[in-house]
Amino acid sequence: MAIQTIWIIDSYSGVCLYDWYSKSDEQKIDEQLVSGLLMAFRSFSSEAGLVDISEIEGIDKKLAYQASDRYIIASICHAEDYELLVEQTLLAILQAFIQKYKDILAEDSPDVTPFRTFNPTVTKMLKGTTAKRSPLTTTVGAISSMFLVAIVFTVAFLTLGPLNNALDNDSASIIMFVELLIGMFLGGLIGGIVAGDRRRGIIASVSSVIPVLILLIILMQSSWTSLSDKVFYPLLYLVVFGSVIALGGVLGGYLKERRFFYAGDVEEEEEEEEENSISSTID
Repeated sequence: MAIQTIWIIDSYSGVCLYDWYSKSDEQKIDEQLVSGLLMAFRSFSSEAGLVDISEIEGIDKKLAYQASDRYIIASICHAEDYELLVEQTLLAILQAFIQKYKDILAEDSPDVTPFRTFNPTVTKMLKGTTAKRSPLTTTVGAISSMFLVAIVFTVAFLTLGPLNNALDNDSASIIMFVELLIGMFLGGLIGGIVAGDRRRGIIASVSSVIPVLILLIILMQSSWTSLSDKVFYPLLYLVVFGSVIALGGVLGGYLKERRFFYAGDVEEEEEEEEENSISSTID
C-alpha cells in the first residue's frame, strides 16, 4: 500500500488515539513525537498564515495530514502521490473513525485500546487503491498506444478512397487528418492511463507515435513534389501529431494519478516474495 503509516491524534489532549502500519513488523515511530510534531506544525502554520500547507515532503516520501475541528490524521506516503487523492482518502478514514467510535470519543477516556479494532476498516478502505508504475508499465502503455494509433491509421487510409470518390480531394484529406488527430489523442490517452502518470504518459505516447509518423511520411512522400514540401510536411506532422498524442498521454496519466496511489515498498516486497516462491517451486 502507498500509505505506509497512519496516525489519528486528539488535538485537545495531544494523545495519539490510533496508529496503523502497513507492515506489522515495521519499526514504529514514537507516538508522542508524532503528536508533538503535528500539533506544533499546525500551530505554526496557523500563526504564520500557511493555511494551505498539508504536506511535508522528503525525497521519496512525504508526511501528509488533514484535520477536523478536533482530530488530526496524518500519514506517510509516496512523495508523488496526488495531493487531492491523499487528502480525500485521509479525510474519509478520519470520518469513518469518528463515526465508528463517536460514543467512546464522547467519553474522553484515556484508554485507546478499543480503537485497535479499526485496523480492518483501514485495510479495507485502502485495498485496491494503488497502481504500479515502472518501466514495464511505460512500455506496455507505449505498445497499447501504438496499437490503437495503428488501427485508426489503417481505418483512415482505408476510408480515403471512398472519401475521394464522394468528396473532393481537399475535403477527403481534411476528414482523414481529423481521424488521425482523434486516433492520436485516444492512443495517447490509453497509453498514459496504462503507463500510470503524466511523466510516463508523455514518454509512452510520444515513443509510440514515432513509428507511425515514419510510416505516414513514407506513404505520403510520393505526393510531395518539391524539397520544401518534403521538409515542411514531415515537420508539420511531427509537431501536430506529436503534440496531440502527448496531450492525450498527459491527460491519461493525470486521470490515473487522481485515482490510484503509487505502489510502495510493500507491494514490491510481496512481488519479490512471490517470484522467489515460484522459483523455489520450479527448482
